[in-house]
Amino acid sequence: MINYDTDKLDRLLKDFYNATGINMDFYTEEQKSVSGSTNRENIEYCRCIHGTAEGNRRCLASDAELLEKCKKSKKSEMHTCHAGLVDVAVPIIHNDSIVGYVIFGQIRTESEFSRVEKYVARLGLDTEKMNKLYSDIPLSDSLKIDSILNIATVLAKHIMLENMLKPDYDKVLDTAVSYINKNLEKPMSVHDIAHNTNTSKTVLYDRFRRAFDSTVSEYINSRRIERSAEMLKGTDMSVEDISDAVGFSGASYYCKIFKRKMGMSPSRYRQKCKEKQ
Repeated sequence: MINYDTDKLDRLLKDFYNATGINMDFYTEEQKSVSGSTNRENIEYCRCIHGTAEGNRRCLASDAELLEKCKKSKKSEMHTCHAGLVDVAVPIIHNDSIVGYVIFGQIRTESEFSRVEKYVARLGLDTEKMNKLYSDIPLSDSLKIDSILNIATVLAKHIMLENMLKPDYDKVLDTAVSYINKNLEKPMSVHDIAHNTNTSKTVLYDRFRRAFDSTVSEYINSRRIERSAEMLKGTDMSVEDISDAVGFSGASYYCKIFKRKMGMSPSRYRQKCKEKQ
């Protein structure tokens, strides 16, 4: 559980923008924005794209994709968004765990507008106007981006040092989560978890609701699905065997929960993973 000093974070983001002219935002480890200050709408080109339903959807998806790459690598990640601008995500790490991210971007690295002109036209925007707005964004080279990345990396560490993020570890919750992760393959009830963490079921329900916005059972199923997804991707075990290995009472129930969480059946998920390889 993390407490955020949003006032300090907002001031830091504004200082970064004032010093570099580059926009920066802060996201939680759950990839949600908690800071109220953002300068993203200062870029008229992006503001026009955000003003369309499809453009706004693509912008949100682009940020989510970048953060997911950063989450997997635990390193800074860079990509070019759908609108032709570069964004960079930097993880904030505490005790080897990601507790947040900073993203800076809306950086133009291409002089020509032609690469995104057709996309902008499909959004129903005036390409002549958008070409001018695109050209108004200062052109940056890789050296400048690397320099800004170095500054952002220092700021990510500064955020922890200045207690802008304050990890607030709940011993009961931490013990319960540890017990669940070590015993996923076994039958498990809330009573079992409460007994092994020396607490009551009422306390457990309250802690899981506040920390994960879920019931204890929903959290267990979520962890089982996550582990099974790794097994579907990395082994040739049958769906039935994986269902047993992660603690589900039956393959049909497992498939039902997996599809609810992942949007597809376990077999389809395995097939899509193979297609990406």
